Amino acid sequence: MRLLLILIIAEASAVDLEWWKSALIYQIYPRSFKDSNGDGTGDLNGITEKLPYLQETGIDAIWLSPIFLSPMYDAGYDISDYRQISPEFGTMEDFETLLAKAKGLGLRVLLDLVPNHTSNESEWFIKSKKGDPEYSDYYVWADGINTCTVGETQPPSNWLSEFRKSAWEYSVERGQFYLHQFVIGQPDLNYRNKRVQEEMKDVLRFWLDRGISGYRIDAVNRMYEADPKKFCGRYPDEPRSGDSIAVENDYNYLNHIYTKDQDETYSVIYDWREVLDEYTIKEAEPKNRSLHRPRTYNEILRGRKKERFYSF
Repeated sequence: MRLLLILIIAEASAVDLEWWKSALIYQIYPRSFKDSNGDGTGDLNGITEKLPYLQETGIDAIWLSPIFLSPMYDAGYDISDYRQISPEFGTMEDFETLLAKAKGLGLRVLLDLVPNHTSNESEWFIKSKKGDPEYSDYYVWADGINTCTVGETQPPSNWLSEFRKSAWEYSVERGQFYLHQFVIGQPDLNYRNKRVQEEMKDVLRFWLDRGISGYRIDAVNRMYEADPKKFCGRYPDEPRSGDSIAVENDYNYLNHIYTKDQDETYSVIYDWREVLDEYTIKEAEPKNRSLHRPRTYNEILRGRKKERFYSF
């Protein structure tokens, strides 16, 4: 089961809270929803055309699966530019038209944000791979482990990708391995780099400035992995899970104690909450975000009694 949580601030009035607390949120996968121009691909204008119908069904908000620029190796969850719309879906003008139409109908719009990783076609990753000083530490890079065989280097750890086999891929250009907890084309961002944290907050602001009402956040519990500084400079191997069905390269073969649910994740989430609070104050509308697979309620709360969490 996919667990989603929505976070809001308790200081807002009960009336303000009610829109999302009891809202019917309808997820739209743009590619297959409505093709407005006959090219075989659903698009933003197609969604706009159907907004009156959706409003008539009684929904309160729409949640759009990723619409950002992407090579589409993973259905748009491999983002190459967080500030551009993938051309098969339309233009920024089309998106602004959709927002205006939705607002006129009393519908709110949520976007799907994928902060754990980008596409390997992202300008950030291309520059990082080249060793550009500004972007060198934007991703999780590590040296391999030398073996007794001349010319053979093993990955930095035994970590496995969600899609099987090693979560590490070697870059000949850089001479190091990069981490990808999902497909090879989705390198993990390095959130221990403060610049990456600021980049993502700027991404949040970019779309909030255009009038969206919040985010559904994908794979949020994968944003951090074990800190190698705590393990003599190396990424530690994960233990066997004991799953009797899993074979060696299966994701479930290991117990993922070092690649998800790390404590540092919570400070970033609360930083994002503060960003959304800026817009709650400015626009007098609570801005919400739903989190894909956080840890446990008690661990997330961590004394933040002014905030409330709900699941659906």
